[in-house]
Amino acid sequence: MAPKVLLSSVFKPFAVNDLYSRKESILELFHNQLTKYQGIYSIRTSYDSYGIHAIANNLGTPCTVLDFPSQKRFIREIKKGYDYVGISSIVQNFQKVKWMVEQTRKISPQSKIIVGGFCADIPDLQKILDVDYVCLGEGISFMRDLLGLPVEFDFKNPDISTAFREILGVPLFGIPKIPQIAIGLGCSYGCDFCCPSHFFGRRHINFYTSGRKLFDEISRLDDLFKPNLISFIGDDNFLIDLNRAEELRRCVVKSGRIFNFLIFASADKIIDFGIDKLAEMGAETIWIGRESRFSNYPKNRNIDMRELIGQLRSYGIKTILSSILLLDGHTKENIRTDIEEHIACRPTFSQFSHYAPLPQTPLWNRMRDEGRLLPGTPWEEMHAFNEPWFHHPHFTVQEGKAIQEHAYLRDFHELGPSPLRAIEIEYEGWKNLHRSEKSHFRARAHFLSQQLKRHKILLQAMHDLVPTEHMRQLIKDVQTKVENSFGKTNALEIAVAQGIFLAGRFREFRNRHWGDVIQPHTRIVHYNDRPNKRS
Repeated sequence: MAPKVLLSSVFKPFAVNDLYSRKESILELFHNQLTKYQGIYSIRTSYDSYGIHAIANNLGTPCTVLDFPSQKRFIREIKKGYDYVGISSIVQNFQKVKWMVEQTRKISPQSKIIVGGFCADIPDLQKILDVDYVCLGEGISFMRDLLGLPVEFDFKNPDISTAFREILGVPLFGIPKIPQIAIGLGCSYGCDFCCPSHFFGRRHINFYTSGRKLFDEISRLDDLFKPNLISFIGDDNFLIDLNRAEELRRCVVKSGRIFNFLIFASADKIIDFGIDKLAEMGAETIWIGRESRFSNYPKNRNIDMRELIGQLRSYGIKTILSSILLLDGHTKENIRTDIEEHIACRPTFSQFSHYAPLPQTPLWNRMRDEGRLLPGTPWEEMHAFNEPWFHHPHFTVQEGKAIQEHAYLRDFHELGPSPLRAIEIEYEGWKNLHRSEKSHFRARAHFLSQQLKRHKILLQAMHDLVPTEHMRQLIKDVQTKVENSFGKTNALEIAVAQGIFLAGRFREFRNRHWGDVIQPHTRIVHYNDRPNKRS
């Protein structure tokens, strides 16, 4: 008889100050990192825990995945007597893992307990917690070996997604979900602060070795979800395999289909591949690590980031630009110049992360050896979007938090809400592509035109909602461009915009009085037990 396996994420609630968590631990990529401090203009989302779903889908033996349970729901599940209970977590949720391990030992003592995810990097974890196994690195092979299965496998992507929950205070029902594809894992570049790169042994684990195979999976997910966007995850530098990217581009162009991909790529590889090819392939949003003018990572040497992002904009490609604050070379004077240079790039979304030493990274090891890690800092407070947890030569902990808030607020107030920036970039792409000699670009421009016609409502609502005259003028400028090309906003569209305006004002009221936390839904999925069953 096959062993009974449970893989679980940590329990909710998130983003609250309690025994297990902190209010800064928001389980949303945008609201926590990319549209931080943007309030109702932040894109609210929820996610499946990709890693444990991917493991379960590649075992070939029955496996239950429990996503974001309450504490009571977790206890109810482990009472079923699983042979193996795997818990996946990041470092900041260590206290939740500790509670789950203790409850499993108490209620299901025969279960073998496994801890994985970045939490597994905590030094001497197996001495701190009563666990049987710690999974460091790629988890599918680890679990297959543990269950006595052949370690080798042909990767099967699970059918999971990101769901839009809310924008401008309006609940989003019926909006297509964003399916996710784990292209691979890790990155061989090995930047000193990068957890994924070092978690996977500073190597690039490639799940899709050919562009043709990847295209087939993309087509399957596109038919299944009918999304506006497909997210490539896991692989922190998709273009590190240029041959695969080129084969995917050829397949996309030959098919005549229009896809939209969110990818991670380093600046050097974007230039090597070519921006026109990226647009043909279907790159819709690219996450680029700018890091800092005071860093010396090879991926960014001799690259004009402002010019690069401007070229991407001209093809309608949005950017997520991440910069690092509190590098050793940052002073109170030059860090503001660094922030200004980031904002001058005019990215669609911005991340300002503290230089964050986390276990097993070279940065952690160096700061530990230099005696710079603040003693006694709880794991749940090692959060790169709050206060730093190391000594800096020029900033106190409080000053570090303040400069990060300053950076995010400058980005928001000077560039405007990120949804506005996204619409403006789509307009630039349409303007430059709709008369292209390439039929694929003209088809992409047609797709963008349909988006822009719908965006007139959103522009009108934002125009009425934004808090400053400068933002209102930014919106008016984009409105004028869109209306000149696609017609004036009509009475019906204005009426709908007024409804969104009221929803936005009500959401702002709720945020002031009751907070803005949105908890993820609990999901349970049974893999390899006939077709996947959700409950």
